[in-house]
This record gives sequence, C-alpha cells and structure tokens, in this order.
Amino acid sequence: MALHLTPEEHDADPPAGWTVRKGDKHGRRWQLCNRDGYVVDTFSTKKEAEAAKTKGRIFDIYQKEGRWFKGEQIPMWRPYAACKPEMDEAAARRKK
Repeated sequence: MALHLTPEEHDADPPAGWTVRKGDKHGRRWQLCNRDGYVVDTFSTKKEAEAAKTKGRIFDIYQKEGRWFKGEQIPMWRPYAACKPEMDEAAARRKK
C-alpha cells in the first residue's frame, strides 16, 4: 500500500497534519483524511481515527514509506530504486 508517489509528496503530508471527519451522517464511521482530503482509512470511533495519526497500521506504513524513499530495504517491498523508473514512466504517461 503506497500512501504517496514521491518523496516530496510524502514529506509534505505527515500524519500529524491529517484530519478526521465523520464518514456518514450518523457518525458511526470516522475517516482519517490526508492533506488533500482523500480517505486514508476509516474507523469505528473518532478517538481511534485521531490515534491513528501517531500510532497503528497506517502510521507504521507512513514511517516505512519514508525509509523506503530514502533507500532502506523494507521486508516484502521492492526497493525504491527498482520502482522509480516505472513510477516516472507512469507519471509521464499521466501528463500526456
């Protein structure tokens, strides 16, 4: 699961800046949203969603992603250096 496409996007969108909003009109689900308003994950309570900014599965993925962008080998992840050419090619196609 990738949260960001580039190291710059990653650095500009830390979990501390994410927001929590109601996921439905009844308040039974809460959404954790990134700086652009996209839903990163959903939770049963607002408290769980707020806590996810500093711990838990999504926070851990964010931390691993940052290390991955810096070249650290993350178990079960292809190295960033191996993925970057493919990601650059896909970005170029999207711009056309």
